Amino acid sequence: MTSSRTRELRVLPGSCPLDCPDACSWQVTVDASGTAVKLRGNPDHPFTQGGLCKKVNPWLVNSQDARRLTEPMRRIGPKGSGRFEPISWDDAIGEMAERLGTIRDTVGAAAIWPYYGTGNLGWVQGSNGPARVWTRMGASAHNMSICSVAGNAGMEYTVGVGDWMDAEDFAHAGLVLVWGSNTVVSNRHLWPFIETARTRGAPVVVVDPIRTRTADRADLHLQLRPGTDAALALGICAALSRTGAADPAFLQNRTIGWDEFNPSLKDWTLERTAAVTGVPEETIAKLVDLIATSAPLAVRVGHGMQRHAGGGQAMRAVSCIPAVVGAYDQRGGGSLYSGIGKAKGYNLVKSRLPEFSQRPRTLVMTNLGRNLTELNDPPVDALVIWGANPVVSNPQTNLVRQGLARTDLFTVVIDIFHTETVDWADLVLPSTMQHEHQELSDSYNHRYVHWNPPAATPAGSCLSHTEIFRRLGRAMGYDDPETQASDVQLIEDQLDTDVMREAGVTVANLERFGFVPLPDRGKPSARAFATDSGRFMFSSLAAEVAGHGRLPHHVPALEATPRSPWLALIAAAGEFHVNSTFAGTGHTLARTSAPQVVLHPLDAAERRLSAGALVRVSNERGAFEAALAISDRTQPGVVNSTKGWWGNDMNSTVDERDADMGGGAVFHDNAVLVEPVKVTTGTPETSQETREEQQ
Repeated sequence: MTSSRTRELRVLPGSCPLDCPDACSWQVTVDASGTAVKLRGNPDHPFTQGGLCKKVNPWLVNSQDARRLTEPMRRIGPKGSGRFEPISWDDAIGEMAERLGTIRDTVGAAAIWPYYGTGNLGWVQGSNGPARVWTRMGASAHNMSICSVAGNAGMEYTVGVGDWMDAEDFAHAGLVLVWGSNTVVSNRHLWPFIETARTRGAPVVVVDPIRTRTADRADLHLQLRPGTDAALALGICAALSRTGAADPAFLQNRTIGWDEFNPSLKDWTLERTAAVTGVPEETIAKLVDLIATSAPLAVRVGHGMQRHAGGGQAMRAVSCIPAVVGAYDQRGGGSLYSGIGKAKGYNLVKSRLPEFSQRPRTLVMTNLGRNLTELNDPPVDALVIWGANPVVSNPQTNLVRQGLARTDLFTVVIDIFHTETVDWADLVLPSTMQHEHQELSDSYNHRYVHWNPPAATPAGSCLSHTEIFRRLGRAMGYDDPETQASDVQLIEDQLDTDVMREAGVTVANLERFGFVPLPDRGKPSARAFATDSGRFMFSSLAAEVAGHGRLPHHVPALEATPRSPWLALIAAAGEFHVNSTFAGTGHTLARTSAPQVVLHPLDAAERRLSAGALVRVSNERGAFEAALAISDRTQPGVVNSTKGWWGNDMNSTVDERDADMGGGAVFHDNAVLVEPVKVTTGTPETSQETREEQQ
């Protein structure tokens, strides 16, 4: 017999909104009171396949964390003190509208910076839905440059988009090359497809400066020096050409510029490539032989490899490898990076606002510190932050704090938790979480769109981003249908294209099935490239005009080069939180140790450091302290850690400097000193074990 308790439970579809390529489909179980009591991966989803990750499994526990914000607050202490008093929503929205309206009417709306990050990647609550009120206001536009932009810019010059492959087609690869991605930790739902390819005989090769958990599972690991990815890629292309492994039919019929690119490779001998990258000649030669004999080649490129001075050129060069051997025209072949190609044809928010679509200027998010402290025409007088935690996640965070400390800067922070960024706000507005609001989500890896209805009653008086900005719009006199559109209307606008209708991507189908495939899914690989020519572009006039050179080439890292006593700091994704999301919750802290940094035994011995010691990691920009682990998982000259820790200040050491393309960040082009603070108890074995668990 079915109990009344069971009959009262409802199961609703949804999706993870966090900054991860997997974008998992999930199911939320809700009881009669509107409380979410269970969350699990959707077993019917072809990519999620029923499983979530360590970071998302405790979602509902984290939603009830003591740091959860549940009511609006106004600052009552000095900026940065984190002292607030509760206020009503009417007062909060009224004060926000008054301050922003005064700035708009006196200085001009360009002095207002809507600043958002990747804490929510949904179409509705992320950047798209809230954009309407800011477009209507004429505020400065925002360049979300912190993640993948340099690599995307590089691939636009060759392939035209960041995603040529369907992620599920990795199962059909003859060779899988995982470049700069700890897939087992930060893209785990792709790994089963890679393993399927392996059972069919495909070797798995990892290129990474660190011996990660993914590298442990590889058949071959190329542990290159940070920032030398382009050099390695060019050396591979040169060797493939010299050994006769290039595909002449593909090069003649499907590419432009091979006759220019191939001669430019003549100096990239195995000897020179090994000298620049630190990878032994015989190891590079082994990879070249695998590429030549194990078609088709599938390359999965992570975001970390393009976060340095030559990041765009590195991505441009890596994307050439599948082209040399004609892999782009084979099922299971090609490259997969960041999925921007899917955005073409359905991301149409701005086109719905033709009468006020002009924005006065664009501000780059990774230059937040400089923009707050140096910009004068006009200065940034108001900053509204959502989906971002810049005091933890931005480069040069000491400069960011300096900017946020300005007494004349009006700062509003919309967030789920009380983060370090919240401490600097004048107004704090609590937002709903994914299972509490309407959302439509896709992925920058797989090709499905997810329907996410509000399943549970919001915590406290939390409001969604879109509702907050609808209320702000009304308070500022914007009562037009565009800025007051409901969440479902926003989704209907997004999907209102012939391409989406023909593919069956409609609200009706999403409500019925919970997820649907995007239009390009299932098309053959041999199709026109998304470049102006429709071909793969080894040479690019557009790149030359933009100052990036007609051909892909190696741009050395500015700081991350071997020069004792300086070390290159690499801080990659951890296992228990996504960037800084959930990094400071009670549940996360209960199952993680304090942040650690890892040195190679040779570097530790040179500095007379022992495992377990507290060390200071510093440069002229900033410093942080961490416990030391010693392991050969890192290489000499490199200090390794994980990113996103609250209260750690790791990014204070990172320069607020742009990569070569797109204004991308240079988190992995960072030279630091490592010095002892004091000796604590601990053994090399336990310290190393803890670090390996976090990788």
